[in-house]
Amino acid sequence: MSPYKNRELPISVNTRLAALIGWPLGHSASAEMHNDAYGAMGLDAIYLPLPVKPENVDSVVRAMETMGFMGFNVTIPHKVAVKELMDELHPTASESGAVNTVLFKDGRRIGYNTDGTGFVHALIEKGGFNPSGKSCLMIGAGGAARGVASALAIAGVSNFFVANRAEEYEMAERLSDDMNALRPGTARALALDTENVKAALADTDFVVHATRLGMSPNENTVAFDTSLLSSRHFVCDVVYSPRETRLLREAAANGCRTLDGMWMLVYQGAEAVRIWTGMEPPLSVMAAGCERFLNDSHKS
Repeated sequence: MSPYKNRELPISVNTRLAALIGWPLGHSASAEMHNDAYGAMGLDAIYLPLPVKPENVDSVVRAMETMGFMGFNVTIPHKVAVKELMDELHPTASESGAVNTVLFKDGRRIGYNTDGTGFVHALIEKGGFNPSGKSCLMIGAGGAARGVASALAIAGVSNFFVANRAEEYEMAERLSDDMNALRPGTARALALDTENVKAALADTDFVVHATRLGMSPNENTVAFDTSLLSSRHFVCDVVYSPRETRLLREAAANGCRTLDGMWMLVYQGAEAVRIWTGMEPPLSVMAAGCERFLNDSHKS
């Protein structure tokens, strides 16, 4: 049983509320790590996972605002849609074009994107990889890819190949166009096929996979032919359930250094706690909560 279910503080009218919205949410470790952190911080707050269908996002956001939530997180597939509901965008959200964290403050909805900053912190601090001056192959062009690509550009990545499956190629074009509008000539859109991936990898230092492929319960799926990878590539996956995805397992077999998605989750969640509370969260407690959730999920 998770420790946060036996919180010492009674639930009362003073208990602060936060949430995660997405569809579906069975894979998410966010409630585990946030509630563990709140308990360790002595914070009278609860974090709720709320499965929200796309057609209900607007009404749920209005309800949370009315009920006095301090804020909420956003996951697949709502990160771009929620951006349109904000009164104000932090530069992390306006540049990336996606929102994963919302603060309710003084009657306003302020949108942030902590995905990218969380990813960069994880890449440098846990992966030991400095992205400055490097070339990146980004697999995917949705909300997660937008947040990560924006933060990597700020961190000094020299150029990006943005690859998306052929039927959603226009998303890769839009992301590349948005990136090039701010930093001309840094991004190029590709259809996700073997020839394009092979050509991009010849000029790529690291790979970031930012789609649902490989996520539980579809652990056996992979976005591209991993035999194209070599030991010179650093490979990252934003998927964290399972923690070792097929992509990472096969990349490691090819001699690649890898970084799993759990650390991005921990660092982006910690930034959300700072935004909502102004307090410094315990990273080790949040990581332990994620690991426990993932271990329990694997056993079940």
